[in-house]
Amino acid sequence: MRPSSPLRYPGGKGCLSDFLSDLLEINQLIGCDYFEPYAGGAGAGLNLLCTGRVRAVHINDADPRVHALWCALLDENERFIDQIQSVTLNVEEWRRQHAICAAGDSVDRFALGFAAFYMNRCNRSGVLKGAGPIGGLHQSGEWRLDARFNRVDLVARVRVLGELRDRIHVTGLDAIEFLKQEFPVDRARAFVYADPPYLVRGRKLYLNGYGPGDHAELARYLGTQRVLPWLVSYDDEPLIRDLYAEHQIDILPIRYSLQRKRAAHELLIAPHHVYVPTAGRSARRAHLAYSTVELQS
Repeated sequence: MRPSSPLRYPGGKGCLSDFLSDLLEINQLIGCDYFEPYAGGAGAGLNLLCTGRVRAVHINDADPRVHALWCALLDENERFIDQIQSVTLNVEEWRRQHAICAAGDSVDRFALGFAAFYMNRCNRSGVLKGAGPIGGLHQSGEWRLDARFNRVDLVARVRVLGELRDRIHVTGLDAIEFLKQEFPVDRARAFVYADPPYLVRGRKLYLNGYGPGDHAELARYLGTQRVLPWLVSYDDEPLIRDLYAEHQIDILPIRYSLQRKRAAHELLIAPHHVYVPTAGRSARRAHLAYSTVELQS
């Protein structure tokens, strides 16, 4: 599947689109509203929207830079496209955009949003926090900072999302608050996919990294939902297995490209009232799709 999101994310889950599509189908959730409390690049949700599998997507991210990015891209779509087409791609401009991104809420929201987009496309692995530009500040690496900034492709992706803006709802809340506030009355016709920050590396990669208490709070909240269909993906750690011991836990292999290519196992967790596709066809489709996404992103 061609990626719909214009963002790059460490461990991004656009590769799970086919798996999630199968899950929605077997649970009779095609055409539901899709909710993602830790949206980041929202790759899976946007793929499902663009292929007609969900009616609307509700993407939330507590990081003000990511929230500003999505607001700028959707609310001022043509201006955002103009910026993609005209922005300079060199270290001097990277430093300027980096300063804007670091300023956070103290700057204009559109400027902050585009700066976050620039950092995402030009930084190593798309990381906003603590990462330098592709190729380094001296641009002496094999790749330069414009290596992942294909203007034509990015404009095409952003334009499609602009056409779908009425079906993409953006919030910048704490994830638990988002889950408590945003659902329709008929929770059985909603679907939540949660991909929280990594337990081990989350604080290094994300502005809103989680500690053990935050992960426990999420598990407690989801454990109270007797009707709502949800799925959580996590790095495979003993604490996570303990927190979700009463739920279905399966392993789907995900291929990562952050810093070095390696194979890693990630947990997929769901309540017992959600039917989860078994490893077979969906797992293979997700794994192969990730390889394709990695090449195209």
